[in-house]
Amino acid sequence: MSAADAALAAGLSDWILAQGLRGTAIRDLIEGFCDRLSTAGFPLRRAFASFQTLHPLYSGYGFIWRRAEAGVEENSFLRQNITSPAWTESPFFYMLENDVGRLLARLDEPADREFPVYDDFRAEGATGYLARLVGFGELDINKDKSGGVAYSFLTDHPGGFTAAHVAVLEQLMPVLSLAIKARSTYQIATEMLGTYIGHDAGQRVFSGTVERGDVQTIRAVIFFADLRGFTRLSETMDGGDVVAMLDDYMDAIARPLLARGGEVLKFMGDGLMGTFEIGEADPGDRCEAALTATCGVMAGLSALNAARRAAGRPVMALDVALHLGDVLYGNVGSESRLDFTVIGPAVNEASRMEALCRPLNRSLLVSEAFASAAAPGCRDRLVPIGRHRLRDIPGERALFTAEVDDCPGAAP
Repeated sequence: MSAADAALAAGLSDWILAQGLRGTAIRDLIEGFCDRLSTAGFPLRRAFASFQTLHPLYSGYGFIWRRAEAGVEENSFLRQNITSPAWTESPFFYMLENDVGRLLARLDEPADREFPVYDDFRAEGATGYLARLVGFGELDINKDKSGGVAYSFLTDHPGGFTAAHVAVLEQLMPVLSLAIKARSTYQIATEMLGTYIGHDAGQRVFSGTVERGDVQTIRAVIFFADLRGFTRLSETMDGGDVVAMLDDYMDAIARPLLARGGEVLKFMGDGLMGTFEIGEADPGDRCEAALTATCGVMAGLSALNAARRAAGRPVMALDVALHLGDVLYGNVGSESRLDFTVIGPAVNEASRMEALCRPLNRSLLVSEAFASAAAPGCRDRLVPIGRHRLRDIPGERALFTAEVDDCPGAAP
C-alpha cells in the first residue's frame, strides 16, 4: 500500500470511528464513506452493504451507493424463505454455502466463476467486483453465527480492482462494520421495544424511564376490546390454528388504531388495550380519531369474518369500550420484571364497560366522559342507551353506543 493509500485509509478510519461514536444513521454512514472514497480518487463505481436484523417483518436491510447517483438506495428484506434464482445463483449465496469470505473477480474478461449478476454489472460499465463477508464474531460471517455485514464493490478501473485498492477496502471494512454494528444494535433495540411494548412506551423506556414506580398522569382515550367466543373455540381447535386465528384478529384490531395515532399497549389473551393520548391535542380530535379507528376495526373484522366463513373457518365477534380519563402511565411490576402500561380507575371503568357489551347486546359502548369531550360531529353519532351499573364501581354510569358498520373512515 502506497503512502497516499495509507493516508486515505487512516483518514477514513478516523472519520468512521467518529461517526460510529456519534450514532450516525447507517444510510448516512455508507453515503459519507463512499463519497469520501470517490472524492479522493478511489475508482469506486458502486457499493452495497447488507446486514441482518431482528424484526417481525424484515430479516435484514440493504444499502446501495452509486457514483452516478445522489444519495443511497435503502431496501428492507421481508422475513421469508428465499428460494428465487436471484438469491440462489448470487455470489453471496455461493460464499455462504462454501465458506468463502472474499470473492474477487475481473469483469472485463471471463471470470474464474461466473454468476448471472456479473452480466448486469458489466452492462453498467464495471470492470471489477469484490464481495466480502465481515462477521461480528470472526472476520468471516461463515465462521461465526452472530451476524455481520455483507459487502460488494464495483470498479470501472481498467483491469478491475488492483491489489492496492483491495488493501484499502480490507483495512476499512472491519472499522465500517463496527460502526454499522453499533448503530444496528441501537436500531434493533428500539424496534424490539416498539414491537413488544408499543412505539411511545418503547421510546420512553429507551430514553431512560426504567425505574419501578416511574409513572406520570396522562389524559387519554382508552380503547378496550375483547373477542367473543375465543375460549370456546380454542378448546376445539389445533394449537397452531388457534394462534394463527388470534394473530389475524389482533392484526385487524391493531392496524386501524395505529393508523389513527393510537398506541397498542397490551394484548391480553383474546383482548387488547390501547390508548389515544390527548396531551396538547384537542380532546375532540382524539375522540374522533378513536371512534374512526373503531369503525375501521369493525370493518376489518367484518371483512375477515366474511373470508373465514367462505373458507369454512370459525369466526368471532368483538366487543369494544371507549372511555376518556386520567391514567397512570409508566413502569409497574416487580423489582426484576416490569410492565410499561396504564393503570387507574379509568382503566378499570373501561374494562367494566366492555364486560357489559354482551348483556346489553351491543358491540360498542361509549362513556359519558368520552361523549362530553367529543366534537359535535362525533357526538352526533353517539346514541344514549341509559344509565347502567358497572361491576364493583359505585353508582350508575350513562352509556352510549354508535353505529360502526357504515360510519366515516370504516375502510379497514
